Amino acid sequence: MRSHRGATTLDDLAADLALALPPPWAWSHLTAARLFRLPLPSEWTGAEPLHVLRPTECAQVRRPGLVGHRGLEHRQTLTLRGHPTTTAVWTWSDLASLPELSVTDLVIAGDALATRDSALLEQLVAMGRAGGSRRGSRKLRAAAELLRSGSGSPMETRARLAFLAAGLPEPELNATVHGPDGHFLARVDFLWRAAGVVVEYEGDQHRTDRRQWQNDIARVRLLEESGLRVIRVTSLDLFDASRLRVLVAMLRGLLT
Repeated sequence: MRSHRGATTLDDLAADLALALPPPWAWSHLTAARLFRLPLPSEWTGAEPLHVLRPTECAQVRRPGLVGHRGLEHRQTLTLRGHPTTTAVWTWSDLASLPELSVTDLVIAGDALATRDSALLEQLVAMGRAGGSRRGSRKLRAAAELLRSGSGSPMETRARLAFLAAGLPEPELNATVHGPDGHFLARVDFLWRAAGVVVEYEGDQHRTDRRQWQNDIARVRLLEESGLRVIRVTSLDLFDASRLRVLVAMLRGLLT
């Protein structure tokens, strides 16, 4: 079969290739993760092969542009925007078998799922702990213990992992802050409530969006007037080792 429309999105390409696949099958691994729109370290390109899963007793699909896997009978599937796909939990589990993904990458993807649906957190952790001897099981177990619900972005997950690695107490994620009279003040990225410390991660949109920048200034002022100490961090604070040490030392002094 040939497609003349020239697929420009993963959804279109998956729909085209689905016409040539012998059932039963489902999209899995990296392809399923992209269909779930999980945050991954690389963007999709049309040159990326699609991962397809079939039962163990069936022959793997061998054709250009596809990577075949076996084990469909052991996994749960669903239909996602018309695509047969492994479930979110199984998709996350299968990502651990990909050598290009790190433990941090798995935590970022798992946090995204657990934040979308907090009920998934327990299932993801259980899946990670029961990884057995499958490829990537050690990486999966390590990631499962680090998953949390409430992360607002991949960089917020990276910040949280940096705080944990430094031995800091765990903060509340996307926590609601109220004033002394009980009225709502703000929802903040990280909150150590007892110490009265807030960390806000500032993505680039906080700098380039004029209205966002103005709102941020007013928001920080409001939080500080309520007695909270607000620390604003950027990606450089997380990726530059010396700046991260300074940030961690500052937080440790405020939290102890």
